[in-house]
Amino acid sequence: MPEEAKKMESVTVKKVSASREELLKCGSAVWSGLGESRIEMTATPLANQPSPYIKATFDENKIGAVKEIQVKGAHNGNEVFFWFSWKSETPNYEIGDIGTFPDGIAILFPFKDPEKTQIKEMGSKDFPTNSWYWRPDFEEKPKNQVAQGLSTSLYTDQSSLISSSEWKNGTWCVVLGRPLKVAEEAVNLAPGAKSVTVGFAAWEGGNGERGGVKSFSKEWVGLVMEG
Repeated sequence: MPEEAKKMESVTVKKVSASREELLKCGSAVWSGLGESRIEMTATPLANQPSPYIKATFDENKIGAVKEIQVKGAHNGNEVFFWFSWKSETPNYEIGDIGTFPDGIAILFPFKDPEKTQIKEMGSKDFPTNSWYWRPDFEEKPKNQVAQGLSTSLYTDQSSLISSSEWKNGTWCVVLGRPLKVAEEAVNLAPGAKSVTVGFAAWEGGNGERGGVKSFSKEWVGLVMEG
């Protein structure tokens, strides 16, 4: 039976015997047998937006349409995967008319000490961050990003990330995966690791959200990698 879903301050990445193909499926029996972590999301502060246009035109009370995401994690000893689900009344697949942008989800890791890495500012020069960034218009080729503060995010030349996604009945499901260790500039993961932390971000494109205008997990969340 699936473990009971509840609010948690950590996400457990379960050790499973499953192939890449199984773990990439949103509806796989592997995922249905794992408990989920419910992560509360909050709006990014308007004061933190680097763009004067955003500050002048956005209503801070309307930022952060995604209030909660559900997260599951699993690894097979070689690759690690994260399963996401969240409510989205209408899917937004690409940049459309004025004010409409693609939906999105991202995972954020601090390269160094999370206590000195500001999640709401995407890190700093001395304490940078690494993110896995999915949007439907990336055609299941998520981007690996490195940031040293607000408005500094850059895609790396290489990305080992893979994904699958589906929108159904007002809900997005996205699976993001990658080898535990990669060659590109990124945070490597390992079974049994006990000091890893992670953050999350989500964009509702129909709400005009893009770039730094999004929902995010206000604090770092513990990541438990089962050995």
